[in-house]
Amino acid sequence: MGDLSAIGTGGLYRSDLYGLFDIVQNTQVSFPKELLIGILRDFFSQDSYYHYVRDPWGFPYTPDHTDLPPDAGLQDDTTTRLYIGEAYRFDVIYYPAIVVRAGSTTYVPISMNREKETVLNKATVVVDGYGNETVFVEPTHFILAGAWEGTLQIDVMTRSIRARDDLVELVSLACTDVRFEELLRAGVLVKRVSAGTPSEAEDRNDKLYKQSINLDIRSEWRRQIPISNLVDAINICVEFGNVQTTPIVTAPNLEIVTTIDLVSQIQGL
Repeated sequence: MGDLSAIGTGGLYRSDLYGLFDIVQNTQVSFPKELLIGILRDFFSQDSYYHYVRDPWGFPYTPDHTDLPPDAGLQDDTTTRLYIGEAYRFDVIYYPAIVVRAGSTTYVPISMNREKETVLNKATVVVDGYGNETVFVEPTHFILAGAWEGTLQIDVMTRSIRARDDLVELVSLACTDVRFEELLRAGVLVKRVSAGTPSEAEDRNDKLYKQSINLDIRSEWRRQIPISNLVDAINICVEFGNVQTTPIVTAPNLEIVTTIDLVSQIQGL
C-alpha cells in the first residue's frame, strides 16, 4: 500500500473531509489519472523524437508554430512534439496526442470487517543503567481499509500509422514494466494492459489514426483513526534494575523525579 499521508493534510485534495475523518489514502479516480499523466509526461520528456516539453505552468508547451522549422523540438525545447493530458485546454487540435481518461471503479473489500480489527502500533525502546533493553509497544491508530478496482483508458491519436503504433507500444511498455514500480509505490497496481483495435477516420482534409489502451488497475483506501481520540490514557509500568539478582539491585545513577503542581495538590485534599 502506498503511503499517501499528504491526502490527510490537504496536500493533494482541497476538501477538509479527508483530514476530518482521518483518511490517509483514497486512490480511486482523480489520483490514478493524474499520476499516470505525470508519469507519461516524464517518460516521454526523455525521448528525442516524441519529445514532451512543459510550459512554465506544467502544461504541454504548444506555441504558435508559424515559421517554426519541421524539426522544432527535436534537439531543443522550442515546442512539445507530443500532447499528453486529460483533455485539450485549447480549441485547436494538436497531434500526436495521448489523452488519459478514468473509467469505472468497483469497491472490493479486503476483508469482511474492512480490516477494522487491525491496530497500528508504535515501538519505544527503553534501556536501563545495566544495559537491559525493553521494547514497549504502544497502540496508536485503529485501521479501516478497502480496495478499488477499475480502469484507465489511454487514447492515442496521431496523423500517421507509424506514430500511432510507436506510441501504443511505448505507453504499454511504460505501464507494464518501465514505470510499473513507480505506479505501485504510489498506490496504483496495474493488473493488465490491453490495446484495442486500431481505427482511422476522416478529420478535415486528413486522416486521424487512433487506438485505445486499457489499464485494469487496483488501488486502496485507508483510514487511520488515532487511538488518542478514543482512549483517555495508556499506563506503562517500567521496572528498573538487574532483575537477575536477589535481591534486585537498582541501576546506579538512576533518579526518578515526580513533579506535582499546586493544582494537583489542592485537588487531592
